[in-house]
Amino acid sequence: MADLPGGHASCGSLPWRAALPDGTPLARLTIPGTHDTCATDPMNGTEWSHTQNMGIPEQLRRGIRFFDIRCGAPPSDVPDELGIYHASYYQDITFNTVLDQCRDFLRASPGETVLMRVKNEHGLTDAQLSAKFGEYLGPKGYGDLFLIEPALPALGAARGKVVLITQFASGLRAPAWPAGDNGTFSNEWFELQDHYATSVDIKRQDILRHFDAATAHQDSGRLYLNFASLAPDAANGFRWPKHLADAVMPTVLDHLEGHPQPGVHLGVVVMDFPEFHAPATELLIARNFPVSATA
Repeated sequence: MADLPGGHASCGSLPWRAALPDGTPLARLTIPGTHDTCATDPMNGTEWSHTQNMGIPEQLRRGIRFFDIRCGAPPSDVPDELGIYHASYYQDITFNTVLDQCRDFLRASPGETVLMRVKNEHGLTDAQLSAKFGEYLGPKGYGDLFLIEPALPALGAARGKVVLITQFASGLRAPAWPAGDNGTFSNEWFELQDHYATSVDIKRQDILRHFDAATAHQDSGRLYLNFASLAPDAANGFRWPKHLADAVMPTVLDHLEGHPQPGVHLGVVVMDFPEFHAPATELLIARNFPVSATA
């Protein structure tokens, strides 16, 4: 188990980013994240759409700091709120609840920050989602929760905030998710690997190549986003996400254990079911601290 500053042996026992200097750019961190963060129950779809077991509060407690939030049409029982979806499957949680849980965490841990991808997933045009998102920034009262800037900030400016990354045409001056699907893509803010419909062997190679690229380009100014998740597909035998994670995550763990490199940042590593592979989360967090802090 990785040791962190203050003698803590577990990444979940403290707000780990509070220990880092204010001037640290977010693009120079190694950050554990989750794919389809709110898809926690196969009853909200099928095992195909089930990618997590832990809810947001438990993910935060365990050190996860990047969330993949997929918004869509308001559910019938709460027609004034955005729903959270995986494809067309409503996940029985609203955007309000997601933001309330993040706000509770950040109020309790003001030295922390959360990166949040907000994607238009289901049932709305970008214009409709943008209008609804504007309500969250205005009358719904979440405007002060977000940090919305045209560049990825340093940690000091982001403390206590949700740093917004948009994947819809919003008109907001926020970093935008790279265009493209099922592959490797880049823009001025990000270097993305999200090859999700492929074989396990190819996915393992994709992940390792992206680790190598991040290691080789420490001063690029871009945040590397490396998805360790796969979707059920003919190339991987249509296995469920939890079984695909079991096949892929040992490669992530082997790389982290074989290349400890404290201070060499890898960007965001986005996982399914990280609690089943907890040493990976701890090793990712430990990379943010120099050897003297972890000795």
